[in-house]
Amino acid sequence: MKNVIDHFSSKDFYLVAVCLAAGCKLKAVERQIGGFVTFILEEPPFECEQIISRHWSGDLNLQSRKLIESINELKTRLHSGI
Repeated sequence: MKNVIDHFSSKDFYLVAVCLAAGCKLKAVERQIGGFVTFILEEPPFECEQIISRHWSGDLNLQSRKLIESINELKTRLHSGI
């Protein structure tokens, strides 16, 4: 039986913020020992990897307001413990 990963996860705050601004949904924030967190998105890895690839190549167009709102949402989730 093949193990299928149905969601994207990352520890990179700003790449996750880019994915959120591009329309992905935050599923969970998993807290790790030492204060590290892993962000879990609802989308499958290939969708988020395409967004990240377009971001790094300069082909991703985002509204600046959505990016700032995504950053603020992640900060709120980090500091509130939700």
